[in-house]
Amino acid sequence: MKCYFFGTFNPLHNAHLEIAKKIKEQFNFDEVIFVPAYAPAHKIPDTTPSDRLFMAQLGAGRKNVDDIEYFLPIPSYSYNTILELKKRDKTEKINFIMGYDSFIKIESWKNPQILKENVNFIIVPRRCENITDVSFEHLKQRGWNFQIANIDFMNISSIMIRQKVQNGEEITSFVPKKIEEYIYEHGLYKKQTQRVLN
Repeated sequence: MKCYFFGTFNPLHNAHLEIAKKIKEQFNFDEVIFVPAYAPAHKIPDTTPSDRLFMAQLGAGRKNVDDIEYFLPIPSYSYNTILELKKRDKTEKINFIMGYDSFIKIESWKNPQILKENVNFIIVPRRCENITDVSFEHLKQRGWNFQIANIDFMNISSIMIRQKVQNGEEITSFVPKKIEEYIYEHGLYKKQTQRVLN
């Protein structure tokens, strides 16, 4: 059984990999697949879709990364990707990893009814709150399917890594070595570097 981990992954970092590992173990998934967004609906990344996809493949391994959004209409709305995955995988519901702060606002997403009907959510804490089912009681009562992962908060974020690169600080302990090398080799996240998005 598969579980999907959607995100911009700009860049993919060690906390993403640890979350995937622990969720795979806790919920007995056969695999956790990263799904990088091609064109996120609510942000304009400062890297190309190709950069983000390649970094995800470097960090997680090519077989653990799905480029499905690179072949779908833009912007990359989750409901559209979910429907395509469901059709391709021939499954009733898609298992989908999501952070606490995103899930609490899920009903503001594009076409939330499609997500409600087609997704089992695995909720991950992003801060140090004591997260329980009660935190989402209003969503449970409206028919949302979710489970809360027992994962310790890891204080790593993609924006923190980007800022460290801009400031000339070390990122060795936050990302896999191959991603670190790719970032420096291609001059990613440097304020003075203007990159053309494709």
